[in-house]
Amino acid sequence: MMIPGSKQSEDMKARKDGTIPPFRPDPHSEKLVVCKDCGETYMEKEIKWNPKTGTWTCKHHPKCDGVGWLPF
Repeated sequence: MMIPGSKQSEDMKARKDGTIPPFRPDPHSEKLVVCKDCGETYMEKEIKWNPKTGTWTCKHHPKCDGVGWLPF
C-alpha cells in the first residue's frame, strides 16, 4: 500500500501521466555514479530520463539500457 503524497506515490502518478517523476537523480550533483550494466562512471546529473520505459537510464542510452546506477 502506498501512502498518498509520498515520493513513491508521486513517482507512480508521474509515470502514469508520462511526466518526469519527482523521485530522480539530483540534476546539480557532481557525485560520481557507476552504471550496473556497462560499468561506465559518470556524474549523477548526467543520468537520462527515458520516457518510453518510464525509467532513469545510463547516460549512454540507447547504447546501454542500464536502468540502475550505484554511488561511486
